[in-house]
Amino acid sequence: MEERSRIINYSLIKKLAALNCKILANEPLSKHCSFKIGGNADFLIKISDENTLQFFLQNITDEIFFILGGGTNVLFADEGYRGIIIVLDGEFKDILVHKNQIIAGAAASLPSVLNSALKNNLSGLECAVGIPGTVGGAVFGNAGTKGSWVGNAVEKIEIFNYSGLQELISRDKIKFEYRKSNLQRCVISKVYFSLKPDLHSKNTQILSENLKKRISDQPVNFPNAGCIFKNPKNESAGKLIELCGLKGKSIGGAKISEVHANFIINTGNAKSEDVFNLIGLVKFAVKENFSIELETEVKLIRAL
Repeated sequence: MEERSRIINYSLIKKLAALNCKILANEPLSKHCSFKIGGNADFLIKISDENTLQFFLQNITDEIFFILGGGTNVLFADEGYRGIIIVLDGEFKDILVHKNQIIAGAAASLPSVLNSALKNNLSGLECAVGIPGTVGGAVFGNAGTKGSWVGNAVEKIEIFNYSGLQELISRDKIKFEYRKSNLQRCVISKVYFSLKPDLHSKNTQILSENLKKRISDQPVNFPNAGCIFKNPKNESAGKLIELCGLKGKSIGGAKISEVHANFIINTGNAKSEDVFNLIGLVKFAVKENFSIELETEVKLIRAL
């Protein structure tokens, strides 16, 4: 614990506890990610309001921390995380519908926001159907389908930079690209979606079609973290992996899905290292066979 004590500011931990933050010490990260894999974090802290988040950012110095959303696109190492995991909670889960606008806290679930849009006969987020996780994570990583992204519906976002300064950023200042944005070194706290009124039947049809496609194309019966690799330009990562003969390949308890080769599933007893090794194997095979360097979409968080 001596080495950890040089990283963790225990005085700050006590102050956050006094501000009614939920403090979980030596917390298993497997409980907080869809892969159901990962060692323990020194501390996992749930922050429920903007004032406390600002206090944390203003008082954290050289400590290591990671902002965790829904944990649906992340793989933690077996050794865990030497530092602080921050999870937004409380008011960050709020969803407000005002005319054609939905204002959602970063910790609001994306499916809940989509349901709010559907109930209020608003279109623009159909691409989010079947995507788990939180609003903040979805906007940060520009989640969506091949032809439509969550970023398309964003009007503006509220963020805190790592110095604790709060900013409201308009859409024209945000750069959304395939599976990424320029929202670096900041914490998304609130997202304003600008949607359009639409016929309920049309929304339902699009949502139904998108959901059916996701269910048929994805391994929904095993823990996973979604697509492991980004699609190279004009290529399908899953197809390249399949052509390498790796569909169904296992290492330990991790397996390349036989439903979709761009998914790695936890068959029940996988370790993070099993997944890391499969990722390495896939990258090597695709490079050897097609001279293409695959880039991971899932965030790989190794012990520090």
